[in-house]
This record gives sequence, C-alpha cells and structure tokens, in this order.
Amino acid sequence: MLGFHTVWNGYLFFGRNRVSGVRVAIKFYYWGGDKTLHVEPQALSEIRSPNVIEIYDAGYADISYAYFVTPYYDAGDADEYLKRNVGNLAALDLTCQLLNGLTHLHQQRLLHRDLKPENIYIKDDGVAVIGDFGSIKKIPEGNSAVPGSKHSMLYRPPESIDSNQYGFTGDVYQTGVFLYQALGGFLPYEEIAWLTVSELKHYEGLHSPGDQTMFADQCLRTKISKGRILDYASLPAWVPENLKRIIRKACHTDPESRFSTASEFRLKLHDARRNVADWKVIDAVPTCNVGGRSFRLITSPQGSIVEKRVGGNWRRANNFVGESDQELCRAIDASQG
Repeated sequence: MLGFHTVWNGYLFFGRNRVSGVRVAIKFYYWGGDKTLHVEPQALSEIRSPNVIEIYDAGYADISYAYFVTPYYDAGDADEYLKRNVGNLAALDLTCQLLNGLTHLHQQRLLHRDLKPENIYIKDDGVAVIGDFGSIKKIPEGNSAVPGSKHSMLYRPPESIDSNQYGFTGDVYQTGVFLYQALGGFLPYEEIAWLTVSELKHYEGLHSPGDQTMFADQCLRTKISKGRILDYASLPAWVPENLKRIIRKACHTDPESRFSTASEFRLKLHDARRNVADWKVIDAVPTCNVGGRSFRLITSPQGSIVEKRVGGNWRRANNFVGESDQELCRAIDASQG
C-alpha cells in the first residue's frame, strides 16, 4: 500500500499491482443496501468511454461496502489542475470531455451526482476523465429522477435541496459549476466564506462547532436554492459574455430551463469555442494569442495597458482603448476578425 485517506463516504487506498507494477487507486464506499438504485459494481467495470475512468475491478466487500479499482494518475485531479490557470480554450476542452463522458453514462441511465473538480482526473495526456463512482445511481425505467444525495453540499443542484430529487439535469448543473471554476470563477470551499456579515455574527455566537456547521450549511442551502452561489463578476475580464450565458443556462435554478442533455450542452460549447479567444495567465500576466499575434494585459500606475509581441519583444499597442480590463479584452478579441 502506497497511501490511504478517508473520504466522505468511505476510504481511498493507493497501491501497486504486484504483477504488472501499475499504480492503482482502490475506493471502498458505503453503498446503502438498496439494490434498486445502486449500480452493481460489476456493471461499473463494463463502462467504456475515453472520458470515464477505467475500472479494473469492482465488487461488494460486504453488506455495507462496495469497492472499485481504477488507475492512479500522477497529474492528479482537476482541483489541482485548475489552479494553474488553464485558460479559456483549455477550460472549454476539459468541460467538453467531461460532457462526453457524461453523455455515455446518461445513455445507460446512470447519474454521477458528485461531479466536481476533485472527482475529475487528468490523464498524462491532459485528457479529463470522470472518476469516483461512490455516488452513482441508476434511474429506473419509467422514472426521471432518484433521491438527492447528501454529498458535496456546494455542488448540489437547487432541486436536490428543495425536493430531494436528482435527474439528468442535475449532472448538467454540476458540469456548469465545473465550467465556471475552470474559467476562473470564485467558489470558496470554506463554510464561513458564504456567510453575510449578520450571518457571520450569529455563527460566531454559536458555541458548538456542530451547531456552527449546521447553521453555515443552512445558509448555503438557501443560497443554492435561490441560485446565488455563482458570482459572475468574479470571472476574469477575458471570459466573454456568451460563455457566461451558457453557464447561467446550465446552472438555472429550474431544471427544465437548463440544457436538457449533456450532448446539447457540449454542442453549445463547441459552437461557442470558435469565437472564444485563447486567453490564459502566463507568469501572472493575462496573455492571448489572436490570429497568430500575441497580446498581454499589463497593470501600470496609469491603469491597464495592452502590449503586443513584436520580433520577440513586448511593445505597447496604443490602438486598443477601453475604460476597463473587460473593454480592452473585448477590443483584442475583436481584432481577430
């Protein structure tokens, strides 16, 4: 065994196959005892998709726990990967890969229910794969939803808060949140970060850590229910409005107003990609390649300015004007036409 840690619904071990030498991850998870909704472990091992993690083996450990064995990826999960400021196009590509894997799962009436950066793994070739099937459920024929899960409060769709229901568009919602984060949107993991000034005052007046957590969870549940967890103003200036509109649709509080399928969501991103400039942060500086030319946004005492790469050197480009970083980015984006 090469490592071990506890996760919310079980235990995760890291090891190495003694025959092949391949490093693997082994998760033991509580499966709930209800076989009408739980996906048979053997069925998980039959899933084949370039964007769904391969399962080497799976089965029941006992009446409470099941397990699955998957590859171990050195690149880690998307939570770490996204900290590198992947940029607009890479964010779209990762999300489209996620939606491709999700389409495959949904075709088999499987709901992941816990799509978040921590459960998306990055292969050595940079391709994203959906992992961690501890929350996966199958929608019975004739049904459109299953009971909501208690996992990852921050990523739970509003309907799972309001009516304890989770359908295909619940996974669409979670993928929309992933896209928001991949593009650089702010989504704090600390519970107190979601509290207003008055809520924080009440929180600090509670003496029990358990009471504090329950209060913070209830405040977060209210914000999720009202669609107030995504702060679109926190997205970088170079994220275009059309991508924000796509996220808003994917994360709509009404499931019927979202993209109806993962494939519809993916097609929308594919169509939008052709008009999205390749902005990314390089050495802490927003940089963009437009039509074979490189530009970057520099902060100066006089405000932000645009520089263009000419003959290996950066020179100020005075032909781009704007009163804000967003306006400057839009002017640069428009120059590719």
